[in-house]
Amino acid sequence: MNHTFKMILFYLAMFATLGLFWFWMALPSSSLITLDSNVKLQCLSYAPFGKNESPMDIPKGFRPSTEQMDKDLAHLATITSCIRSYSSVGLEELPEIARKHGLKLWLGAWVSSDAALTKKEIDTTIRLAKENKDIVETVVVGNEALLRRDVSAGQLVGYIQEVKQALPDMVITYADVWEFWNKHPEVAPAVDRVTIHILPYWEDKPISVEKALLHVKNIRELMQQKIPDKEIVIGETGWPSEGRMREGAYPSAVNQAIFTRGFVQMAEESGWKYNFIEAFDQPWKRMSEGAVGGFWGLFDADRADKHILHGFVSNFPNALWLFISSCALSLVGLIWLWGVPTCSCKKAPYWFTTLFGGSVALTWQANAYWIVSRNNLEEAWAILCLSVAFLLWLKLVRFLIAEEITMRGSMARFISVITLSEPKGETFWEDVLHLFSISIVLVMTLSLAFDGRYLNFELGTLGIIAVVYAVIYFSTERKELNGLMEKASGLILFLSALAVLVQESARNDFALNWVILVMVLGSTLWLSTSKLCGLFRTLLILIVAAGAIVAMKEGVYVKESWVAVCAADPLLPICQFRTLLGKVIYLNYVGLSGIVIAIFSVLSGSYILGMIAIIMGLFCLLTFNGFLGAIIVVLGWWIVGYRLSEKCTL
Repeated sequence: MNHTFKMILFYLAMFATLGLFWFWMALPSSSLITLDSNVKLQCLSYAPFGKNESPMDIPKGFRPSTEQMDKDLAHLATITSCIRSYSSVGLEELPEIARKHGLKLWLGAWVSSDAALTKKEIDTTIRLAKENKDIVETVVVGNEALLRRDVSAGQLVGYIQEVKQALPDMVITYADVWEFWNKHPEVAPAVDRVTIHILPYWEDKPISVEKALLHVKNIRELMQQKIPDKEIVIGETGWPSEGRMREGAYPSAVNQAIFTRGFVQMAEESGWKYNFIEAFDQPWKRMSEGAVGGFWGLFDADRADKHILHGFVSNFPNALWLFISSCALSLVGLIWLWGVPTCSCKKAPYWFTTLFGGSVALTWQANAYWIVSRNNLEEAWAILCLSVAFLLWLKLVRFLIAEEITMRGSMARFISVITLSEPKGETFWEDVLHLFSISIVLVMTLSLAFDGRYLNFELGTLGIIAVVYAVIYFSTERKELNGLMEKASGLILFLSALAVLVQESARNDFALNWVILVMVLGSTLWLSTSKLCGLFRTLLILIVAAGAIVAMKEGVYVKESWVAVCAADPLLPICQFRTLLGKVIYLNYVGLSGIVIAIFSVLSGSYILGMIAIIMGLFCLLTFNGFLGAIIVVLGWWIVGYRLSEKCTL
C-alpha cells in the first residue's frame, strides 16, 4: 500500500470520526417531553433591550425602540398571556403596547440604593398603574433589592406602603429569592402576595437539572408553610442555555428545554401561579452575572427561536460548521505527513489522537469564545488564547510526526529583553510563546480561584497547553530550563487549583478536569532545580495586603447591618466611605489604574511598581472583578518574579 493511499485512508477515518463526534454532540436528550402546541406560559419576564443595549443607559437618556417593543410583544403574545417588567422609567409606552396585543402586565418599579431614582421609579409606576388598571395584574415594588443589599428591609417596607396607599385597589408585591423572604420576615405582612424567585442553577448549593423540578416544588411548599396567610407566587424560575457549570448544574439548550417543559407541565398540573424568566437573551447581564447571565431567554438576542418550549433543540445547532472547521484544522498534519518517507502504522494512533483531539479542542473553544465574549478585552483574550494553543498544538504535531521539537523558552529571559537588561537572542520567540502560555493559565486559574462564580472553564485552551507541556517535559530537558518564575508559577497553579476544587466540588465534571489539567501543568513547572529566593517574604507582604482588603470588604461593604444604619443616617463617615467604596468597586477604578501601573512596572522593570500592581490586582480579585484583577496580578508578577530571579542568580 503506497504512502498517498495510506494518507487518504487516514483522513477518511479522521473525517468520519469527527463527523460522528459532532453528530453525537448535537443530538437532543431523550429526557425531553413534548408539550401541546397550544400551551402558553402564564407570564414571561420581558426586557426590551437588544444586543448592544442596556437598562444602565436609561438614566443617560436612552429609550428602547417603541417599534421593537411592538414587534416583541406581537411575537410573545403567541406563547404567553402576560409579561413582567422590572422598571417603569423609560418604558412608559409598554402598557399601551401590551394592551394592543392582549397581554396582561406585572408592572415593576426598580428599587435601588439611589433614593432619587427610586422615587422617580415609584412615581412613574403609580402613574402607569392608575392609567392602565385594566391590564396591570400586579405591581412589583422592587426586584431582589434585599439580595443586592441596596436597601434595608425597613426602607423597602416604606416603599411598598407608599405604593399601596396610592393604589389601594391593586395587588402589590415585592420579588426576591426565596431565602430573603425568610431572612426578612417583616416584609411579608406589607405585601398582598409573596413573590419568590426559585432558580436552581443559582442556589448556593446548585441543583442539577435532573433534581431541579423537585427542588422548585419543595421550596414552594416550604414557603407556603412558612407564610401560610399569603398567596405564594413564583416570580422567577428558569434555566440558562449557555455558561459555566456550577457543581452539578450544567447550562445548555437541552437542559433549558428539559427544565422549561417540565416546569410548565408541573405548574399547570399543580395550579401554581408563576412568571418564567425570560423572553429574550439579554447580553447586558453578562457584565454582572458572567456569560451565563446573558442566556436565560426562550429566544436569543436576535429574537430567533431557541426551540426551548417546542420542537427540536440541540446544544450545538451549528454542528455542521464545527465539523467543517475541525476537518480543516486536522489537515495541518499534512504539512509533515507528506514528508514522511514511510508511514509507520505503530505511530498512526498517536498522530490520529493528536490531530483529532487538537482540532476538536480548538473548534470547541473557539465556538465557546464566540458565544460568551462580550467586549473588546474578552475578544482580544480569546484571540490570544487560541493563537497560543494553536502554536503549541502545531509543535506537538510536528514532534509526533517529524520527531522535531524546540521548547527552550524562559520567562525571565523574555523579561530581561523587554526591560532592556539583555539583547534579543535567538530564543526570543520561544520565550514569548512560553511566557504567554504560562501567563494565560495563571490568569484563568487565579480568576476562577478568587471570583469563579461567573467565569467559564476554558478547557480547550488549557487542555492543549497542559498536554503539550507534559509531553515536552518528559521528552526534552525542559526541567533544566525552569527557573524561579516557572517554579513559583507552578506553586501558584497548585494552590489555585485546590481552591477551585474546594469551591466547585468533584460533582462539577468541568472543574474536576480543569483541576487535573492545571495540576499536570503545574507539575511540569514546579519540578525544577531552581530555588525560591525571597519568594516567601514577598508572599507574606501580599497575604497581609489581602487580609486588609478582605477586612475592609467584609466589614464595610458587605456587612448587612450597615444597610439599615446608613439608610437612617447616610451622612455618617462610615456610610460615606461605604458609598465611595461601592463606586470604586462598581466602576472598577482600581482595575483601570492597576492595568496602567502594571504596564509601567513591566516597561520600567520596577519591583516596587510590580508589587503595587499585584496588590491592586488582589483588590480586584477580592472585590468581584476577577478577570481584570488576574491580568494585573500576572503582569505585576512578571517583574516581581524577574527581580527575585536576579537575586537567585546573584
